[in-house]
Amino acid sequence: MSWNTPERRVVFAGPPGWSLLPNVTRALLVLTAAGYLAGLLRLAPMLLLTVFPERIWPALELWRLVTYPLVVMGIFNVLFGLLILWMFGWELETTFGSRRFGLFVLSSVVASAVLGCGVALLFPRAGSVAGAGLSGLLTAMIVAWALLGPRLPANLFGILPMTRRGFALLALVLVVFGELETSRSLAQLVFLLGGLPVAWLFVRSMRGGGGGGVRPFRRRWNPLRRRRFTVVEDRRGRVHCRESGGPGPRGTPEGV
Repeated sequence: MSWNTPERRVVFAGPPGWSLLPNVTRALLVLTAAGYLAGLLRLAPMLLLTVFPERIWPALELWRLVTYPLVVMGIFNVLFGLLILWMFGWELETTFGSRRFGLFVLSSVVASAVLGCGVALLFPRAGSVAGAGLSGLLTAMIVAWALLGPRLPANLFGILPMTRRGFALLALVLVVFGELETSRSLAQLVFLLGGLPVAWLFVRSMRGGGGGGVRPFRRRWNPLRRRRFTVVEDRRGRVHCRESGGPGPRGTPEGV
């Protein structure tokens, strides 16, 4: 979708397709879908993967701190989770680098579980925690994405234009009031928001010069595949056509 005027040309681009997704984002999508199918077909004991405070301490079943995002129940939950991972994961991985983004995902998941279980164990009146699903990770990803460019424009599914900061605030309001309306558990709310400090720390480290390389998915060369071309414009206003993923036109750097 594009909008052209004599003065300027604005192009709206969405997330890349499956073949262009970086490795960590691709792995998250596959694991989320696999976890949903495993629970739907009862191929795995999902209760052994879910976080419960009493199973973390004193039982010390610490694998639950990492495995609970695989427990995704409900077709709408898994579809929404896949959509958010696809929309925000590739941009965060491109910005952070694959290794740092993988560490961000792991840190957000563990921090959410530890903080939620800690509140439930230390303050029994705060309610219980049944940790499962992607909600905590998705909230951390949205906030990190917004902190990278708070004033950049964003669209709410192409309907309501707003800034990234406004999108993140709206998401947080929906998460907070939705959880208070359903569970009324402070511990469960902390579980959902426990990844926010991780998002802030990682974005702050990026501003200090952090980051890394992105590891794209490598496909085998196929001579029968359809070639894709991209129209680019150089600094002199000349229009060139080059194959996607290949070098730029002669005399111009790649990616102009």
